[in-house]
Amino acid sequence: MNMKRRPPILRLLSQVAFLVLFMALLKMKRPTNWMIVFVASALLSAAFSRFYCGWICPINTSMQVSEVIGRKLKIQKRHVPAVLKSGIASYLMLGVTLVLAFLNITGRVKLPFVAIMTAAGFLVTLRYTQAVWHNYLCPYGVILRLPSRFARFRMSVGHECIPGCDKCARVCPAESVTIGSQRADIDSSLCLVCQKCAMVCPTHTIAYRRSGAR
Repeated sequence: MNMKRRPPILRLLSQVAFLVLFMALLKMKRPTNWMIVFVASALLSAAFSRFYCGWICPINTSMQVSEVIGRKLKIQKRHVPAVLKSGIASYLMLGVTLVLAFLNITGRVKLPFVAIMTAAGFLVTLRYTQAVWHNYLCPYGVILRLPSRFARFRMSVGHECIPGCDKCARVCPAESVTIGSQRADIDSSLCLVCQKCAMVCPTHTIAYRRSGAR
C-alpha cells in the first residue's frame, strides 16, 4: 500500500483521544467543560489554522463514520440543499449555540448541546457530504473561519503543482480547494488541516507550512 495515502497516524490518535475525552465528559455530565478545549483551539487557530476541526472535533470524527455509512447505503447526495446556500443557517446555529451555552453556564438549563451537535452532524452527513455541515451548518466553523484566515501556519500548495490536476480538490471534505490555471489554492478559513490533499498530491507539493513559504 502507498504510505503517502494513509491518514497521518498522529491525527487518528488525536481524534480517538479527544473523542474518548468528550465521551468521558458526557458520562460525568460535564459536557460544557468541552468548551475549554474549543476556546483554547479557537485562540490557537490564529496561528495554526482550523486544526480543531480536523484533529479534535468529535462532530467531525463522527461524521467520517456517517459519510462511509451514507455512501454504503447509497443515500448520500453531493449537492448543497438550496435552503442552505445563503449561509445564514450557520449563523442561526451559532446564535442558538451561544444561547444554550449561556443557559448552561448560568444553570438555567442543563442541555448537552455539543452532544446534540455531534448527533446532528452525524445525521446530516448520512444524507449529504461533509462539506454541507462544515460550510453551511456548523456553528463552531463560523467562529474558527476568521482567525484561521490569517493563520501563520496552514496547508498550502507549492510551485510543483500540476496545472489542471484536481486530486486535492476531489478529496477535500470542506471543499476548501480551488483549481486555478497555474496551481491549486487552499482557503485556510475553510481548510480542516486534515491533510487529505497532501496524501493524494502526486508531486508532494502540498504541505502544512508557514504562510508564504513554498
